[in-house]
Amino acid sequence: MQKQIKFRKKRDLGAIITDTFSFYRNHAKSFFTVFFKHVGPLILLTTIVGSYIQKSTGNLLTLSGEDAQSGVSTDFFSSAFGQSFLTTSLVSVLLVILSIATYTALISCVLYCIKSVLDDGEIIESHVVKNMRSKFFPILGAVLVVSIVSAIGTLFFIIPGIYLFVTLSLIFSIMVFNHEPLTDAFSSCFTLIKQNWWMTFLTLIVIGLLVSFISSIFQVPMIILGLIEGFTAASQSGDISMNYMGSWWYIIFYAISTIASYVLMTISVISSAYIYFNLDEFHNSTGQREEIERIGGEEIS
Repeated sequence: MQKQIKFRKKRDLGAIITDTFSFYRNHAKSFFTVFFKHVGPLILLTTIVGSYIQKSTGNLLTLSGEDAQSGVSTDFFSSAFGQSFLTTSLVSVLLVILSIATYTALISCVLYCIKSVLDDGEIIESHVVKNMRSKFFPILGAVLVVSIVSAIGTLFFIIPGIYLFVTLSLIFSIMVFNHEPLTDAFSSCFTLIKQNWWMTFLTLIVIGLLVSFISSIFQVPMIILGLIEGFTAASQSGDISMNYMGSWWYIIFYAISTIASYVLMTISVISSAYIYFNLDEFHNSTGQREEIERIGGEEIS
């Protein structure tokens, strides 16, 4: 029998990383079953739309090159390039919407899987799905708020944006584990982060670098293909071509990389939950109080 992880306790950086992967080890089958069943379709749809845009971008580059070579001046909207550009632009808007929805579902799924383990000792799919559906729009609101506030903060010399992003990274865990509405969770972020901003920042940086490194492995085939195609075109025509972006090999590698990036994103979400538990224990000693109450209840019984 695998040892259950104690969520509500203080952790340093090493413990957060270790327990993140311990969660996968202990609950891999049930977690990924729920994840791919309920988030997978959105990931697949987002990947398909993104792949279409990559293919269209390659076609746009080809069409722009052909127009430049022909020297034919046509109305932008009636030209093949113009029509393809407008279609790609509209699909890009759809991709943004799908990406936000996918990210929201991913956060909800991961955090409610953790909550299911916390409450029930295991991942119960029906509980996770029920919470994902009922809390989708509140989590979506939090995603939009964090994005907008961090973006506005970044406009003011970048540093405020970094501070706000790190602080508000706790908002999702607060909403899930403390059952707080968005406005209260927003305020609670600034309370929990006190005396621990730099530690939280360092932890997020290390986790981010780890995820980026693993993710970059899946991007290597695209980079190699781009280099080969680029140098081949340069040796033949003297110009570096980007038309390879429309090739099917590039699209396949792009799709694999996109799916992998969403799966790897779960590492960041699980880590953020452990960061929350650490800060909550630091300020409120929730885990310690629960342990005392449990021991007291056993003695009485």
